[in-house]
Amino acid sequence: MKKVFALILALIMSLSLVACGGGKEDTAPADEGDKTQTEEPADTAVDFSGETLVFSSDAVGSATYNTIVEMSKYLENDGGFGLVDVQPTSPGGMGAPYLFADGTVDLAFVNGAPAKWAREEGTLGKPPASGYMAVMGGLNAVCYINCIDNAFLEKHNISTIEEVFEKKLPLRIGCSPVGSMDSEGAYLLLEYFGVTQEDLESWGGSITNQSGSENQAALQDGKIDFYIDHTSSSSSTMAEIATTCDVTFLQWGDEVIDWFVNEKGFSRVTVPAGSFKGQDAELVLPGSPDCIFCKESLSEDVVYQITKTLCENRDNIVNTYNTLAPWDVTTCMESEKIGGNPLHPGAEKYYKEMGYIQ
Repeated sequence: MKKVFALILALIMSLSLVACGGGKEDTAPADEGDKTQTEEPADTAVDFSGETLVFSSDAVGSATYNTIVEMSKYLENDGGFGLVDVQPTSPGGMGAPYLFADGTVDLAFVNGAPAKWAREEGTLGKPPASGYMAVMGGLNAVCYINCIDNAFLEKHNISTIEEVFEKKLPLRIGCSPVGSMDSEGAYLLLEYFGVTQEDLESWGGSITNQSGSENQAALQDGKIDFYIDHTSSSSSTMAEIATTCDVTFLQWGDEVIDWFVNEKGFSRVTVPAGSFKGQDAELVLPGSPDCIFCKESLSEDVVYQITKTLCENRDNIVNTYNTLAPWDVTTCMESEKIGGNPLHPGAEKYYKEMGYIQ
């Protein structure tokens, strides 16, 4: 009986050990399963509601100011930025790149070519500028539209701007005040042909810096022969000149345009045929359309969100401001459209993500 009892006791203990071991094996996977079900992916969205962006513009009420105000609405509502502070502090023209000097401006409209000049050698007698990078370019279609009095062409038996300088003719040039993109076109033409203002004056020519309306009146009165403006095909001044003066809109030669593009950071801009009275052929001229530049120290996340928001609302913005119709989100980062300036890594990230660049 003792032996039988001992065998029964041993059997019971063995079964108990097996049962305990089996229970442990059964519950372990359940624990792992519970752990897997309760884990959730981390939220990687960046909160921009605490970010304030300072966006510099031209004077209140100007076309640039109104455009930036419109863009700011999308940056706040769709981009999630807490505040976009539009400040009318931009000097425009060749002074705009220096807005970023003290680090207080985050965004600004700057022409690509002056941004290149300011970075490389400085402009307006100032030292080289730094602290800014491109976000996008080619926002409009401004270029060096120029016209010449037909009486001057007939008198000297010429038809091109190249002949004027080759023959050292007494061309009287009208353009805007020094420091503007308009007047810079006149001085760059002289530079390309290796001519100084003193040379031009020695031939009997001149450069007169004055407003668009004053240049229009001077052309009508025969006081200037040639007018150049960094403007678009919708220019009211050029349209008025075309209807009140006997002028020809000039197409510059390929070598001149290539120099402006390759050496000076301009891009090729097309002026459709028929934009002005008597302008029957399409013109391709160098221009430096508006770009958006940002403070270089802005984070990659912030600039990515700015780029994404503006590009994804491009159609809505253009519907309000048609002057931005040339803006192409698939090419607005190309080197020629941003004056050969470096692209901010945050903007580059967005364009790569979209497949616009490799």
